[in-house]
Amino acid sequence: MNNLQPDDLAEVSDVITGIMAEFSEAYSLSRSRWARFAAEVHPDLSGASMIILQLILREGPVIATDISQLLDIDKSFISRQISKLRELGYVVATEAPDDRRVQLLTTTEKAAKLINHFSEMWVHTYHERFKGWSAAELQALHDGLRRFNCASKA
Repeated sequence: MNNLQPDDLAEVSDVITGIMAEFSEAYSLSRSRWARFAAEVHPDLSGASMIILQLILREGPVIATDISQLLDIDKSFISRQISKLRELGYVVATEAPDDRRVQLLTTTEKAAKLINHFSEMWVHTYHERFKGWSAAELQALHDGLRRFNCASKA
């Protein structure tokens, strides 16, 4: 972006503003979808509970502090959600072999089935939303998002 002329810089700035708005919209839709799924599972679960459950499934075994840091959510909130997930039989906690005070969280088979069920529903929804897109357009979107996400890790 250093070689851009002032007019180009303004155009790029406008496009980036539009991208930010689209990411916000996608984030809002995702949160509301997780909330609907959580309500289907149990009235005491929140959308955040489902996101936490998915994270434990993907990253586990994991500790609550790591979840709190990854999601940038208060640890007490995370702990309450994990307690509810444990109570419902979706998460189990075991002592860490090197420190008995630390609880390692993993998901149960019941949780894996639940997340897989919702993932299948989402895949169908995404297929519908991507109707009319070419394979090249989908690949370009994937590559762009990957590049964008990797830049935040650098």
